[in-house]
Amino acid sequence: MADSGPGDMKLGLEVLKGFGGKLLQAVLGFVGTILFARALGPRSFGGFYLLLSLVMLANRPIMGIAVATKKRFAELNANRSEIFGAQLVFNVAIFSTAAIVVFLLADPIESYTGVSHSAALFVILFGSILTFAPTQELVAGRGKVSAPVWIDTLRSVFTFPLQLALVLLGFGAAGMVFGLSIATLLCVPITLYYLRTSPSAPGWETLTSVWKFARYSIGSRLVGRAYDELDPLLLGFLLTPSVVGYYQVAYRLTIPGTFVTVIASSGLLAKVSNRDSKGQGIDADVTNTAAFGSIIAVPMFFGALAIPEPLIVTAYSAEYIAATELLVGLALFTIVRTQSALLGDVLNGLEMPNIVLRGSAVALVINVAVGVPATLEYGPIGVVVATILAEVFRYGVFFFVVRSETSATLLPRPLFEQFGAGVVMFGVVELAHQQIVVDSWVPLLALLAIGAGVYFVTLGAISNLFRTTVRSLLQDVRHDIS
Repeated sequence: MADSGPGDMKLGLEVLKGFGGKLLQAVLGFVGTILFARALGPRSFGGFYLLLSLVMLANRPIMGIAVATKKRFAELNANRSEIFGAQLVFNVAIFSTAAIVVFLLADPIESYTGVSHSAALFVILFGSILTFAPTQELVAGRGKVSAPVWIDTLRSVFTFPLQLALVLLGFGAAGMVFGLSIATLLCVPITLYYLRTSPSAPGWETLTSVWKFARYSIGSRLVGRAYDELDPLLLGFLLTPSVVGYYQVAYRLTIPGTFVTVIASSGLLAKVSNRDSKGQGIDADVTNTAAFGSIIAVPMFFGALAIPEPLIVTAYSAEYIAATELLVGLALFTIVRTQSALLGDVLNGLEMPNIVLRGSAVALVINVAVGVPATLEYGPIGVVVATILAEVFRYGVFFFVVRSETSATLLPRPLFEQFGAGVVMFGVVELAHQQIVVDSWVPLLALLAIGAGVYFVTLGAISNLFRTTVRSLLQDVRHDIS
């Protein structure tokens, strides 16, 4: 029987169900970052993230294949058993190749990261992620968008105490690697349970179908990850690991702004793919997702604009005050990224991965061409400015192509209403900050609560669609529970 689940899923409900998991991940990640940044110091803390950046860059080919298998998984009458088998074949081939290359480059990698035994740590972390992440994509391809989020949340729950224990035992950056790797492997059986598909040997037709898409999505993911990791990689190469540590603490504060988009875009790809394979319309889904994809990123930007130094110093100590100038720029980048990521997954769902690849490739060139001289001239803020410019370009490319292929409204009114609410929030938080001295967590949390309250109350007052969407989601939740 054909599985039409991805095309019929209630995307808003799946996002809402997954948002709690993302929020818990953020809390654990935030607390962990504070503890580990203080315990390891900027050099070891930055060294771990340099190693993690290399791992995440190296796993792009397999994640590109995972995008292709998820796309095929979501289509009408998909042979899911063979598609899963094809994914496993590629996993083995890529892991073997990566392990050989990394051990041949062991000395340069250790010199670059400043972490002892970097090659062995790389292979351990790379292998654990390889067994986990692609299968998560396949679960999303079934239309179960919130399930991978909660599985990943469980991984965070495991990761935090494991890393903390190993760091306290004196393993340093290696303890961070072992903790993340063990937690990842513990969650693989749970992912397989939700996948509910046994792999089988893929036939030539299945391999060809996957490769037809993967030849672009591999390049797109490789270029995209190089683009994502370019900032810390450039900072580590041009400046020092300590600067990477400053960048990471600022970046970590902006991550919650991407939660809605991360969940929604995964489901949007599967839904667009399924509906497009059946000749059904996608305009309403694309419009609604664009309308609310940045609903968290917008207030985070205005909050960072209002109180950047209290956020950094209170969370990470005065040792990381140099990260303050990076926070606002990264928060602005997050807004643009939330929109471009959604449009990129729409294009993937419409069988246009070549556009995603080309747009990301040119954006990467822009980022490097502007980022290197800007960083040498202005320091770490230069690389952030370059990243914003590159992301604006990529968003523009995706915007014009999606607009030409669909009738969706890509700049819907609720997006502008969110900026209006953000401006009001900024003014209130600025005034409140003049009266409240932020010298501990209590006044900082008070300011954040004031800002969040003002933003959502204002948005509810001026946006009819926001009110309608909230009521619709509550109805879906009640129906889902019953």
